[in-house]
Amino acid sequence: MLRPLLIAWIELKRFGTDRGAIAFSIALPIALFALMYGVFGRGASFSAAASMVDLDGGPLAGELLDRLEAVEGLRVDLMTEAEADRALDRSRILTAVVIPTGFSEGLQSGEPVSILFKRRGSGGETGQIVSHIVQGVAQDIAGEFEARKLARDGLAGRGVPEARIEQTMTPLLDEARAVAVERRTVGEEEAPAGRLIPGVLTMFLMLAVTLSASSIVDERRMGTLERLLTTRLTVNQLFLGKFLASVGRAMVQALILLSLAFAILRVADAAAFAQVVAFSLLIAAAISALGLVVAGAARTSEQATWGAVFLSMSMTVFSGAFISVGETGPLAFLSKLTLNKYAMDGLHGITSGNAGLAGQGPEAAILAGITVAGFIVARVVFRTAQKGE
Repeated sequence: MLRPLLIAWIELKRFGTDRGAIAFSIALPIALFALMYGVFGRGASFSAAASMVDLDGGPLAGELLDRLEAVEGLRVDLMTEAEADRALDRSRILTAVVIPTGFSEGLQSGEPVSILFKRRGSGGETGQIVSHIVQGVAQDIAGEFEARKLARDGLAGRGVPEARIEQTMTPLLDEARAVAVERRTVGEEEAPAGRLIPGVLTMFLMLAVTLSASSIVDERRMGTLERLLTTRLTVNQLFLGKFLASVGRAMVQALILLSLAFAILRVADAAAFAQVVAFSLLIAAAISALGLVVAGAARTSEQATWGAVFLSMSMTVFSGAFISVGETGPLAFLSKLTLNKYAMDGLHGITSGNAGLAGQGPEAAILAGITVAGFIVARVVFRTAQKGE
């Protein structure tokens, strides 16, 4: 086992000194990652300030402000009415939310209440979003008081203490509030970077590893592989060394890209990172096996290059990496014939919290099957000399 590892180590050292290979395999993906970060990273999370004027000062106005503070990405800036008016006049803010006098008292008595929105022009896109958030939270509070009022009215005259009604209603309202929050979050469009990172990673691994097949063809044409066999190396050891070197190159790429994605775009936590790296090792093995099949089947480096490009691009396109292929139909069927689909599904399942690595059993099994089948086929077609020589 030591000799294949030595072959792999020598191959990796040669890869580290090849500027062209580094530029294509590492520098280009990093440049693409930087572009993705510029497009998606800065706008990935919501952040806004709500300019609030509290003319009521009552307990329910305070509860409204507290709930707004709890909204992720929303900051509450308290102002006096005069400060808000000056800020609007000078365009320092485009929307101010005024909680009117009598807000708490009106809600407690069941009377209709309103919140005043002062805007400069349309209020700006962020101001409109903040206005909808404030309206939604205020309606939640009003609905809870209406529910309490209906409960009290329905139990009037039955001797049920007010404290008992409140004790029963509070956990029910808390549960309803949690369900409402869940309903709003489910179905939201996922961050674009979260969808693209698995596709970009898989595409570049496919390209880099399969394109390296041309180097094996060149070594075979120049007689390098045959000369290696004049040492104490066997064909099996040489083949295994080439396979391990290919896996190693793919993992170097994967570690660099994944480290950047997790550190900067924060697609998941540290535990998910370790699981993604482990799953990427299986992807690298499957891709390396296919790369060796291309190397064994090609007679010239040009054939190896074009075969690698065709294999990589066709799998990338039909896997649904960058366009939706749906769940049914011809494109969905074709996607199931690609390695990329199962690689992306597994990576996405881990980063999205879908049962982690343990929950990617079907994808892992398919990739392992591709690895084994590709490894066997690659060994059968692996040659150390050109045909006819």
